[in-house]
Amino acid sequence: MRVEFRVFPPFRLDLTNAQLWQGSEEIHLRRKTFEVLRYLVERPGQLATKAALLDAVWPDVSVSDSVPAISVRELRKVLGDSAQTPRFIETVQRRGYRFIAIVKVELTNGSTSVGDPLGTRSSRNLFVGREHERWVLQDAMADAASGRGRFVLISGEPGVGKTRVCAEFAIEARAKGVEVLIGHCMEQDAVPYLPFVEILETCVDQAQSPEELRRMVESEGPELGRLLPKLKRILPDLSTPPELPPEQARRQLFECFCQFVAHRSRKQPLLLFLEDLHWADDSTLALVTYLSRRQINLPLLVIGTHRESAIDVSEDWSRSLEDLVRSRNAIQIRLHRLVRGEVAEMLTGLSGQAPPDAIVTEIYAETDGNPLFVEELFRHLAEENRLYDATGRFRAELKIDELEVPRNVRLIVGRRVAKLGEVTGKILAVAAVIGHFFSSELLEAAAGASSESILECLDKAEHAGLIAPASQPSFEFSHELIRQAVLSGLSAARRQRFYLDVAEAVERIHSDTLEDHYAVLAHHYAQTAKTWKAVKYSNLAGKQAIQRSAYADAVSRLNAGLGLLVNLPQTPERDREELALQLSIGPALRETKGYAATEMEQAFRRAAHLAQRVNDTSHLFAAQHGLALLFMMKGAFGESQRMAHGLLPIATDAKVPAQLLTAHAMIGVISFWMGKLQTTAAHLDQAIAVYETHPDANQGIVGCFTYGAWTRWHLGFPDQALERAQRAQVVAKQLAQPFSLAQAFCQTARLHMFRREAKIALELGQAASTLANELGSPTWGVEANMIVGWGLAFNGREAEGIAQLQEALAARRALGEAAQPHFTSWLVEAYAKAERYEDGLALLAEALEPPHEVLVYEPELYRLKGELVLLQGASNVGVAERCFRTAIEMAQGNHAKALELRATTSLARLLAKQEKHSEARTMLAEIYNWFTEGFDTVDLKDAKLLLDESKE
Repeated sequence: MRVEFRVFPPFRLDLTNAQLWQGSEEIHLRRKTFEVLRYLVERPGQLATKAALLDAVWPDVSVSDSVPAISVRELRKVLGDSAQTPRFIETVQRRGYRFIAIVKVELTNGSTSVGDPLGTRSSRNLFVGREHERWVLQDAMADAASGRGRFVLISGEPGVGKTRVCAEFAIEARAKGVEVLIGHCMEQDAVPYLPFVEILETCVDQAQSPEELRRMVESEGPELGRLLPKLKRILPDLSTPPELPPEQARRQLFECFCQFVAHRSRKQPLLLFLEDLHWADDSTLALVTYLSRRQINLPLLVIGTHRESAIDVSEDWSRSLEDLVRSRNAIQIRLHRLVRGEVAEMLTGLSGQAPPDAIVTEIYAETDGNPLFVEELFRHLAEENRLYDATGRFRAELKIDELEVPRNVRLIVGRRVAKLGEVTGKILAVAAVIGHFFSSELLEAAAGASSESILECLDKAEHAGLIAPASQPSFEFSHELIRQAVLSGLSAARRQRFYLDVAEAVERIHSDTLEDHYAVLAHHYAQTAKTWKAVKYSNLAGKQAIQRSAYADAVSRLNAGLGLLVNLPQTPERDREELALQLSIGPALRETKGYAATEMEQAFRRAAHLAQRVNDTSHLFAAQHGLALLFMMKGAFGESQRMAHGLLPIATDAKVPAQLLTAHAMIGVISFWMGKLQTTAAHLDQAIAVYETHPDANQGIVGCFTYGAWTRWHLGFPDQALERAQRAQVVAKQLAQPFSLAQAFCQTARLHMFRREAKIALELGQAASTLANELGSPTWGVEANMIVGWGLAFNGREAEGIAQLQEALAARRALGEAAQPHFTSWLVEAYAKAERYEDGLALLAEALEPPHEVLVYEPELYRLKGELVLLQGASNVGVAERCFRTAIEMAQGNHAKALELRATTSLARLLAKQEKHSEARTMLAEIYNWFTEGFDTVDLKDAKLLLDESKE
């Protein structure tokens, strides 16, 4: 009699005689407890729900849901296992249990192994080879467990065993008390950050109550809710994340997810699996890179799998992979095909007996050692009764070519599906349209079949090795190649029909949570004739991607929606749909291609045209605001100003406070850079007045205060300027917006630089730098570093300050942001401190080359040029005087009293050296006497000292 064992050392489970052995000692179990163990061991690595255990072990008896737990406790006692650090049975909170030890199959007849003609055994086939790879992973996990985070990339061709290596390693890790979380990337359209969303959802589902969930997500909850809307439905009182500039919003999201992972890993060593990264979207790749840099000091191991052939790998992934490896943030493991001996070992595991050399040779030659191809070919040959003789033993010889067995997995799968029958074939086809993972509920709704019929078909497909249970009640295809093979067998018409069935089923069964499925619905409807539905969900998915700072994904989805509109008739309804898409894609293009992108200008111009055509003033405001920002960043201030002034009547008529604040702020900021300081002050004051009466209209309000501070200083009111800057910090703290606080620190520091208060500027710059680094904000980080560089130079550390300024200016240019003249002037001043006059003048020549980027700082640039040429030698007096007089004239034209005072002081000092004391005293006294405040500032003190000296 053949005896079947399941072996998980040091135990052996005799399924034939219903016995559990430890060595030579039999361990006696109650019958139902044995059946529970049998059920778990036959499904290693799979979730066994309490309901499934009840159905399998107590099918005809009404018992309490707690009964399986009693059997599990008995099993843990005899196995010497622990619920806290399980080696064999893991508890999946609120759901069931999972057998986590490695299980091997033994089939014996006395002392002789015999074959199983159909290969019917545990779904976990014998794991062979990969000793070196497992050693690398174990070493990485040991490092991670000790607090030295590691990132491992496992690559190889399809079917070579990347997922299997991970699955085996996950079992080992769980047995050592490591928490394992898995996320997948999908080839078909899915939500941005999909693997991280899946990981987060797993964590959320583990929470026993809302209170436990609240403790789990801690302060990161609002940002994590951007990734997983389900979280906000469970915790509806989560605060709304602050509206931040796109780059800052993305960094904030990344930082919060990393903090969530950090908190979790510090409670229990954590292993994250990111499957199929070659299909990752741009946002997922960005978060992968960010996480790889933040994991260094955490008990965290991240393992990512990916294909490496050119046809499977995108340019973005290649670049990200190169960056990860070059920065030494990732260890690479390349999986190669199995050697001949390993194929023989694998066939032994599949069949339960050692195969003859001839069989191994033929199968190895046909598959070249690809594990998936080996298993698929083995199954095919077994089903065709080509492997075994009448006694169940391997045939002595096998000539695969003579049997005309297809070498292509697609054909092998197609034949296997055909044998399962027409009904099962249709069910599998619908499942393939749904995706790699599919639930029985959605499958039932889309296929229009009864649950009993669905389960019967799924049982057949599982028995054939085409699918496997995932988390209850979901299933997955055994390999993505199998799903693709099923999908490729459908005609275009049948595929379109199934896509429509699936899309409509998703809408029906998820009507209350459609926001979780926008991307899926956009993808499915795009394959059908339901164009309007596809456009609608493309827009919703694009907007959702923007909310999650997934800008490349947003551009892709919104462009898809625009493409679908091309062939629709020109109607107001169509115009409104396109208007919504164009307005959404504009900001996304800004983040992916920058302000100079032609596509961005085209999108906003088209949106403005459509808004006027359908008489939609609210969207017209958004389009013109986008254009105003675009032109300002490109330095086209005249066009930007025209657009900004067009915002004001729209906002006034609409009586929308947020629009009114934005319009005044936009006009004020543009006017500042153009040197129209009085106009700037008037509009920024009106923007602040809107905020004070409507505190909810606070977008950009911190900038209104800081720009207002700079404007007050330029206009000659340094104390009022200081009050505005201090108010900016207060408001930023009240709004609880970290990025706004970093902005307030930086821009207040710049005011103190204007006031020549180097120590305070340095302290604020250092605070801003620390905060920006914590937030991962390159924009404010770079600006803070420039401020710190200037502060160092003005606090006696010239060489150090110059080096930091040079590095920060280069970083700013690398970010695609212009090095505006006032930033250049900081380095010029540092050069002057270090007596590097030639370097300073070379920079000034570049900054003063027309056309000038901004006008407000021109007077200061000319003054600096005059000071530097004087320091070069007395022969340059004429050039210096012309520079000072030009600076004075420009400052007077801008009403910039502070810059006029500074330039006049420089000129007066030069005139005094030329014995022109009367002229010097007259002009300096006139500007000095204009001031009514700020007499303790450096500039006014210098002017006063020079005036006093001229009287002597």
